[in-house]
Amino acid sequence: MDEVDGMAGNEDRGGMQELLNLIKISKIPIICMCNDRSLQKMRSLANYCFDLRFEKPKVQQILGFVMSICFRENIKMNPQVASEIINGTACDIRQTLNQISMLANLDYEMSLPQAQKEATSSKKDTVLSVWQVCKMVFNEADQKGMSLMDKSRLFFYDYSLGPLFVQENYLKVQPHVQSKNVMKHVAAAAEAISVGASIDMKIRESNNWSLLDMQAIYSSVLPGHYMSGHFVGSIEFPRWLGNNSKRNKHNRLNSELAMHTKVFTSGGALAMNLEYSKPLLESIVFPLKKRGLDGVQDAVEVMKSYQLLREDLDSLVELNLWPKQKGIMDGIDSKIKAAFTRLYKKEVPVFSYSANHGGSRKKVLYDDQFNEDESEALSEPEEDTIESDNLISKAKTKGRNKKNPSTSKTKAKRKK
Repeated sequence: MDEVDGMAGNEDRGGMQELLNLIKISKIPIICMCNDRSLQKMRSLANYCFDLRFEKPKVQQILGFVMSICFRENIKMNPQVASEIINGTACDIRQTLNQISMLANLDYEMSLPQAQKEATSSKKDTVLSVWQVCKMVFNEADQKGMSLMDKSRLFFYDYSLGPLFVQENYLKVQPHVQSKNVMKHVAAAAEAISVGASIDMKIRESNNWSLLDMQAIYSSVLPGHYMSGHFVGSIEFPRWLGNNSKRNKHNRLNSELAMHTKVFTSGGALAMNLEYSKPLLESIVFPLKKRGLDGVQDAVEVMKSYQLLREDLDSLVELNLWPKQKGIMDGIDSKIKAAFTRLYKKEVPVFSYSANHGGSRKKVLYDDQFNEDESEALSEPEEDTIESDNLISKAKTKGRNKKNPSTSKTKAKRKK
């Protein structure tokens, strides 16, 4: 199975899952080949395969193979010229053989300057992934022979995601400088990344895309120059994307809480986050923790007083949960949670902003800490049909089987 890295996503929907099912039932070994092992979609396949990785052959390895072919084909070629051709093709063996086949038809032996010029003109254009770009930005061996334009071109492979990779992984690079100067280079790289982020913000705000060249210098070229060396760890995906998504979710939950309690509070979303959320959560949870079933009524009264939905309690728990901190609902017995759910559904009315407002109550899925403990208190789901929708009224129509009175009278007369 070749090119398995194209069997997922929009290229081939369901192809990867079908391949995994085939591997599970097959009695014949299946060899899967991919070009980019670092892709996210290759992780599921790697769990069912023996991960055997191949590195790109180096120039010296290909050079011996190429010179042996030239000897057998009676082609006179200088080893230095052959090395330049191999470098120009980015160690692509097929393209190298194609170049040698074309040069063999020349009437003269190519010199080294001519070979360098030919290698530059026939240089292979390859599409690099953002992982490969990040490695080339900091790898000193890859930067040798690269001009300023070549280093800047790495930024444009993905100018949205590339700077995030640089910012995430620049501290995992060991720069090839004296140990006493490492912190100076780290500080200089951090300063350049900060300036690049400011330029990116300016581009997005003013839609001035002509500043991309300047951003390429600060977000890619300068950090790679200051931290030029080798990686001491694996390249990781930017955590900023996940943190930003989590921040947006928390902002949305906090805004919903502020909107639901607006009538009974004196502040907005900022006050809800800084002043109201933690005391409000404690006033609901502490009666359940300290007094058990006797505190269920007080907890429900707080929910009713502030017109909170049941989902709002989950939002309060999530907003007040810090990393490596135990959940505030831990330690509460499942019977207490079930009693709280039943009493809440019984006494708290359906508000206008509730998800099931205007229709029959439906089963609501809560977070994992409520799913198992309170399943007995949740009602069974009802089928969502047109007949159950209160906003749609069914038109009254005469039945087809209803007898016409005129026809019935005529039949009666005939019987007489």
